Amino acid sequence: MEVEVKEKIDYAAEKNERDSKNIKVKNGKKKRIKKYWIFTIIYAFVIIALNLLAKIKSFSDFYTDHIFHVVSEPYCRLTGLFPFSVGEFLIPLAMLILMAAVVVLILLPFLRKKSGFRRFANRYLKSVLTFVMTVVMIMTLNCNILYSTSKLEFNGHGDKKYTVDEIEVLRNYVVENCNELSLTMERDENGSVIYGGDVSSDVKTALHGIAGEFPRFNGYYPNAKPVFGSYFMYQAGIIGVYFPFSMEANYNTYTSVTYAPNVIAHELAHLKGYIYEDEANFMSYLACTKSDNDMLRYSGYLSVLGYINNDYYECVNDERYRNQPAISQTVASDNYSYDSETWKFLTEKKSVIKDEVMESVNETITDTYLDLYEAEPNYSEVTLLMLQYYDGILY
Repeated sequence: MEVEVKEKIDYAAEKNERDSKNIKVKNGKKKRIKKYWIFTIIYAFVIIALNLLAKIKSFSDFYTDHIFHVVSEPYCRLTGLFPFSVGEFLIPLAMLILMAAVVVLILLPFLRKKSGFRRFANRYLKSVLTFVMTVVMIMTLNCNILYSTSKLEFNGHGDKKYTVDEIEVLRNYVVENCNELSLTMERDENGSVIYGGDVSSDVKTALHGIAGEFPRFNGYYPNAKPVFGSYFMYQAGIIGVYFPFSMEANYNTYTSVTYAPNVIAHELAHLKGYIYEDEANFMSYLACTKSDNDMLRYSGYLSVLGYINNDYYECVNDERYRNQPAISQTVASDNYSYDSETWKFLTEKKSVIKDEVMESVNETITDTYLDLYEAEPNYSEVTLLMLQYYDGILY
């Protein structure tokens, strides 16, 4: 009898211990779930708050001038440790993560009774939610706020209307510099420009050179990175790209020697908060043309030649245009994103996806992106910035 009682007591003690452990496990699980949702709610609140603050220009201006580099530079240093474009690989990785989430959601109703799958789905979908929110946060910090900053203007001439005479002076200034610098370039037997320097390093030096005038250009710069899928960039009509997710300046490997410096400078300018295309174009131009490196200076003037020449041509009749300094044949030959040999190679290369399809996809993505930020593909507006900058200098 005593043995039987003892066994009952031992059994009850074991049961109580098991129940106690189960209660602890359940309580621990509830605490983890609670902590996750508290974190998620706070995270969402911060994202929403930042996007609301971005509507205030003074906040966006202060952030871009004083805080953005604190956020971006450590990230640039981290991704800069990799010799390849991190952003190029993050895009397909993100697509795989989201596609897997869709598959899990489709399977969940059928496999919900399987505890192992249910636990996996729960953890994976929570992770994906955090991932998506992090993507939104990165876009907020590296795009949304930047697109809300005040537009760049010089000498208080933001609303000034410039005359044809002033555009003419600026156009001739650029043409004459292009013509002169074209004669100083080292060329191969086919007449193509060759350059033995380190373009990425030279461009970073040039950008530091304008930091006294534009303080954002102080600080760290990652090396510009070539894109593995450069042929697809060519098909899409892209020679450079800024990845806000990885804070990298990427360029098309097929880009001509004469265009590479201004393309790299343009993308690095984005990393310093000049998110609008005309502003990045202008900063690229200014950094390159103020350099003591003739190759960079030539690239800088070439980068704006087409815009300014076309703008001037539309303002005057043929006779007046012919009376201005002509663009030399050498400059005209150098003023292309791809040199003649590369262009021939690219146009003859057989591709899996048609050029028209890639170009259409890029236009759709670009238009969607710009519509999201209520921005314009304002590459040619660099002419106005140059007119303002040289007001009182050239005319």
